[in-house]
Amino acid sequence: MPMISPKLACVIFTEETRDASLPLRPEALLKTMSHHLRWHGHVVVGDVALRVYKNKGPWRYDERDVRRAARDLSAVTVDHDDLVEVVLPGQRWREEGRGEDEDARNQANWRGQIADWMYHEALSKELARDRQYAGRSEWARIGENGLPGGLTWAEFVSARDGSGSASRIAGTYPLELFTRSEGCWWLPRAYADLLDRWEALEEKLLERARLCSRCRARGPRWNGWRTPTRTGYVTMCPPCSGAEFTAYTGHLRGVPYGQMRARKLRADDYLCRLCQSSRASVWDHCHGHDLVRGPVCASCNTFEGNGVPESLLRREEVVAHLLECSRCREERTLPPRFHAAVAGLHLEAEARHASCPVQPHVRHWDTTSSGHVFDLYCDRHWTKKWREEVPAAKALELVRVFVDRALAAGRPGAGVPGPRAASDTNALT
Repeated sequence: MPMISPKLACVIFTEETRDASLPLRPEALLKTMSHHLRWHGHVVVGDVALRVYKNKGPWRYDERDVRRAARDLSAVTVDHDDLVEVVLPGQRWREEGRGEDEDARNQANWRGQIADWMYHEALSKELARDRQYAGRSEWARIGENGLPGGLTWAEFVSARDGSGSASRIAGTYPLELFTRSEGCWWLPRAYADLLDRWEALEEKLLERARLCSRCRARGPRWNGWRTPTRTGYVTMCPPCSGAEFTAYTGHLRGVPYGQMRARKLRADDYLCRLCQSSRASVWDHCHGHDLVRGPVCASCNTFEGNGVPESLLRREEVVAHLLECSRCREERTLPPRFHAAVAGLHLEAEARHASCPVQPHVRHWDTTSSGHVFDLYCDRHWTKKWREEVPAAKALELVRVFVDRALAAGRPGAGVPGPRAASDTNALT
């Protein structure tokens, strides 16, 4: 089959759809690193699913699929006089009428997505105002123009244009055709029908990708069973993965990463030591000490390398993985990028706005030669913001306390202090 790069696929698709009446955004074809590809192996444009292929190297499209999709979408005629009313859900649409079904709350929903954009921009506008916070419900109140929080249509479109691909649904830009009349929102019927078909197609692809390729067991919706391989993602349940791949037992702890090639040990012979459910693809190592931590899958490698440090340290399996570096254990330390995160967790547990009992939100602002600087926000006193610095020496000691607690507990996640609960952390205050 004629395989082409995502860049060439985008060029071809753009040329083939130059006269299309749909508000297409062909750059969606470049998103071969998106979560949708991991979930079901396709990039969906409009109501057409384009499978993405891989053979050891980069992701590729079948040129015939790209041209066929372009022809199909170009054939959709948008009649601007044939409109259908669009009823958008309220602020709490994800919870309203959905019960406790996590799968249902996360289904593809283009109406809910547009509503989310509106409420997000309304809240952003509210938070940008230099005045006393008016109350949690004021910014969500719908005005006569159909937008919440006093947001104007020009402000909304300008904000969404600045968010790039975040304002696209199914490779299209719905705000281009969105109109308001007689107190209602409207879209051309053909376009609204296409977005409805997109919802159904996404659900079909997700359901199919949830089935284990070996035993056909049905996995979680946002598929933790999807295993990256040299030829793309494969769905494999933990029991089947466990039977197929070797569990890593820490037998390479202390081995320099530079020696791994000489040892000719393949990471993809093992289960990922982080998620314990997918086939590993790379050997992860401590960059500070150049020592092997263990085999991890591509998803966990990206998660551990690029994730928010504060969030990572709340995960027991991540802390355990970081401490697979024998030098980090011996020196009672963590990689430098986690030092500010430990200091931030300490402030979250201990700092308060005056006598307010509410735990503040802590955001790392800067790291200087003298220490780590944080902005703190009191949730109860919405406009209250202050700044604190944790000296470098104190941050190092907090890291030692964190590591000691994690190792002593045998549950590395125990290194995260709870509010006002860690006596050894309090002693450092």
